[in-house]
Amino acid sequence: MRLASYLYEGTERWGFVIEPSGETAWVVEPARAEAFLTTYASIPSSGLVATLAGFLALEDAGMEALSRLVGYVERFVAQTDATLLPRAGHPVDEVELLAPIPRPRLYWGLVTNSPSFVRNKPNIGNLNLFPLGHQRPQGAAIGPGSPVTMKHDHHLPHMAYNVELAIVIGKAGRYIPIDRAMDHVAGYTVVNDVSGSYYYRSIPGNADNGYALPARYNDWLYQATASWGGKKADTLSPMGPYLVTKDEVADPYNLLMYTRQSGRTRDRAHTAATLMGIERVIHWYSSFASLEPGDVIHFGTMGVDGLPVLPDDAADPETRLEVEIEQIGTLVNPIRIADEGERPRVALESHPSHAIREVAASDARVLDSPGEWAVGAARHFYTSFGNDRSAEAADGLAQLEVPRFLNGPARSLTAGGSVVEIPPRANDLVVSIELAAVVRELAADVEDGRSVVLGYAPLISLCDLSFADAVVEPARLGERGIPAVYGRWADGFNVVGEVLTPLPEHDWSGRAMSLQIGDQVVHGKTSRYLAGPDELITTISSMITLFPGDVITLGRTAAHLRISREAYASGLLVRGEIEGLGTVEAELAPRGRHGGQ
Repeated sequence: MRLASYLYEGTERWGFVIEPSGETAWVVEPARAEAFLTTYASIPSSGLVATLAGFLALEDAGMEALSRLVGYVERFVAQTDATLLPRAGHPVDEVELLAPIPRPRLYWGLVTNSPSFVRNKPNIGNLNLFPLGHQRPQGAAIGPGSPVTMKHDHHLPHMAYNVELAIVIGKAGRYIPIDRAMDHVAGYTVVNDVSGSYYYRSIPGNADNGYALPARYNDWLYQATASWGGKKADTLSPMGPYLVTKDEVADPYNLLMYTRQSGRTRDRAHTAATLMGIERVIHWYSSFASLEPGDVIHFGTMGVDGLPVLPDDAADPETRLEVEIEQIGTLVNPIRIADEGERPRVALESHPSHAIREVAASDARVLDSPGEWAVGAARHFYTSFGNDRSAEAADGLAQLEVPRFLNGPARSLTAGGSVVEIPPRANDLVVSIELAAVVRELAADVEDGRSVVLGYAPLISLCDLSFADAVVEPARLGERGIPAVYGRWADGFNVVGEVLTPLPEHDWSGRAMSLQIGDQVVHGKTSRYLAGPDELITTISSMITLFPGDVITLGRTAAHLRISREAYASGLLVRGEIEGLGTVEAELAPRGRHGGQ
């Protein structure tokens, strides 16, 4: 089956795509098709819901019911009466196709996942076979035909793109055995992995150096996440055109892939080049975090890494970026250059990302008071790294003019007072008390970050150091540093105080911080931070549209403690406090003691 999300008359809908007798493709809405067919025969209700992501949450039962319905519709149209189509669907060319999953909670892309990436890089001594990748924000996901939008002073004259295979999760799970991993896959889609040079151009004196960085910027954090600034901007990850269910693809490792520009082939590759396959990645990721229906994971370039688009081509309104994977589909997107002007430079109400313009047109665009916010409503979680005055000596991250940040999965957030399940893979933990800010409104290109802060809260962060166990030497800096990134990503490993405190003067600096674990206590000051929430918001929003309720933490300071697995084996209470902003507590409980299965 080919499944699509789309807009018709301004409303998001979803359906399955059929092409009767080689005619125009139609997208059929399941609920309307059921209603039509029940006038002719008794059709079991499939309980189908409003969005494709909602349908995937029905898991196997939903997929089986939909498969039966598609069979009924195809036979009815072929043998009886084609009048069903205009009553239950629309020609595909009369609707606006969205990304199959328009607002993915997890949109994670692997890097360095094929031999082609490292073949001509003599500085890479060996391949470490654990995933390296980056989490994209929801505004990066756009559908076929929507423009990849490049801000003129951010991404030009350098941009690049590649075709990548993506899976869509169809069954929830955690701690998934490798031999059951494919049971959790709903199907496949195509991703165009676009990168721009914003991060590189934002460095003083580096505007014309393309993807090169001054030596002190080329640290483990950059290496671990492969151009972390250039891949995360809005619209830079088109997805589609459809979700093709896994029964339609006999072997996902035997597919040709094509990257084209305006019809001209730029590269051809093959999914057999995959180093870290679908099963292994699902097993690995679920060893510390949950996977949910609608999560999207794309598997990196299998061919030439980063096919450049020349400035003249990017400025040509006729230029099309085309990526294709056989048996799955072809995804085509134009390029748009957003000129400098009023902020935001891309109007949110007409943004290419459906996730952004949907919120822009709703009452949910602004949170009027801290009481309207809850941790579970956060779509994004941004963490600053190297933001403490001792970070260069302690973490190997020199102070930079541009604050470092990464987008992590929002499922790693939980509310104060929660029991945090520690995965079996974990060993020692680094626990820290940090300052977090919550975003008040949908915002892009923010000049004064203070204007969009809803409130402040203490945050306890856990970092699992077990990821270092997978590193084989000689390793690159990024591989050695990976515990500081993925170690924070387990479900609930970032515990936010339940009460947000507005600070009308935004006087967050100079406040005392404390962290207590058993009889161990450590103290710190928020004045240790190099960049504040205002600077981080300005930096992030210049690339990424922030959503109301998003959480931004200023990162770890010297106020942290390391605890062993033996210390928390029987459960452990952790308590943090920031002067004037309240306290936050969490109980650490290893799996089993927490009641996990």
